[in-house]
Amino acid sequence: MTVSLKSVTALLLSAAILLIGHGLQLTLAPLYAVNLGWSPDLIGYTGSAYFLGFVIGCLTVPVLVARVGHIRVFAVLVALATAALLLIGLVDQFWFWLLSRCLSGWALAGIYMVIESWLNEKTAVESRGSVLSVYTIITLLAICLGQLLIGFDLGFQGLFMLAAAFLVLGVVPIGLTSSSVPSPITRIEFNLGKVFAASQVAMVGAFFGGLVTGGFWALGPVVARVNNLETDQIGIFMAVTILGGACFQFPVGRLSDHVDRRYVIAGVALLGVLTCLLGLFLGGGSPGLIYLTMFLFGGMTFPLYSLCLAHANDNTTLSLMEVASGVLMMNSAGSIIGPLLVAFLISYSSQALFMVSAVALSLLVCWTLYRIQYHQADRNHFEPFANVRSTSQEIVEMVDYEEGIEEESGEGHNDDHHDDHHDDHHDDHHDDSYKDEGRKSQPRLSSSDLSVVAG
Repeated sequence: MTVSLKSVTALLLSAAILLIGHGLQLTLAPLYAVNLGWSPDLIGYTGSAYFLGFVIGCLTVPVLVARVGHIRVFAVLVALATAALLLIGLVDQFWFWLLSRCLSGWALAGIYMVIESWLNEKTAVESRGSVLSVYTIITLLAICLGQLLIGFDLGFQGLFMLAAAFLVLGVVPIGLTSSSVPSPITRIEFNLGKVFAASQVAMVGAFFGGLVTGGFWALGPVVARVNNLETDQIGIFMAVTILGGACFQFPVGRLSDHVDRRYVIAGVALLGVLTCLLGLFLGGGSPGLIYLTMFLFGGMTFPLYSLCLAHANDNTTLSLMEVASGVLMMNSAGSIIGPLLVAFLISYSSQALFMVSAVALSLLVCWTLYRIQYHQADRNHFEPFANVRSTSQEIVEMVDYEEGIEEESGEGHNDDHHDDHHDDHHDDHHDDSYKDEGRKSQPRLSSSDLSVVAG
């Protein structure tokens, strides 16, 4: 592992520096919009624009990398992300913000893809799980640190410049690396219909999970502000939520390795509903109680993406890349819609985030319990849980191999196989044409990987 880490030190250092700046801008942009006097609706639109750009980036950046290479694309993306950040600090026009936030999302999606594909290729097979753990811990700490920088008494313009400085400095380690350039990034190729047929629970869960976390990332600082938190407390508000998500990833994932993952998905979502109800009753309480509630909120919502991906991958012959791409797109679609719903309701209640989240998670609980009642999950392609970040399709390749690349035998099975009395209900049904020979050489996902879903 030490040798592998040495080979990707520059990449990890670049990721850490960049994500400090990114973590700062995630909180800074909505807070600055509040300072400008913008309504929550407008702020919600800018948050959705960011996630729309993120989706577009996942679909288009691989084409650019194939044309001009990783380092050039990485430099261009950082330049565009920095320009987008600085320009929203200079221009207070709503339509300009929409374009800038969309550009920022597009650039960040590409940055994640470049770093993760590079790490994936430059890491030895037997060390990928360990390197992924280090990578995700670094990203966690960097984003948390970025949130806390919002408390610095620099004024909004100073904070914009500080965030931009971190983004630009992130280019330096990669720009000076002597490491060879990796192969082009694989383009996302998937069929949502096939993936939905492979697992309705996973796709619905990914959508609602994205809706909840997207609302948090886009409007968390606004929610904190309307709950009377000061600027430095808002950074803590965001950071403890991320830490909660990270702390619960591993135990929740390990539990799902031993029981039907749908029970874990339903259980986590139900606990998320209870946490939201706690937040509703404690609205306007002391900062300590708010921090505790948000820690639990992160713990019950952030693991949903990884759980849904693992559940879908357990019960289908589709390749891991195709499954992950479909689940990522559903998660991203939810992330686009979430900010709009929270922004609409926050004009009527300071607890809009908890209200939207409670409804979304309740629907997920009901749907999952319905599927459990009528459809059995055979898990014929079971793989141990891995905490995978919803950043790009490249991250799913950075997983630990158990005893190298294993050959899997047997025919494909349905995710939620059921008897003839329920043939009209298709949870995870697919025909032989869905079988993917590449699955025979899919890596096994390691439950030792630590991750947090980041915006």
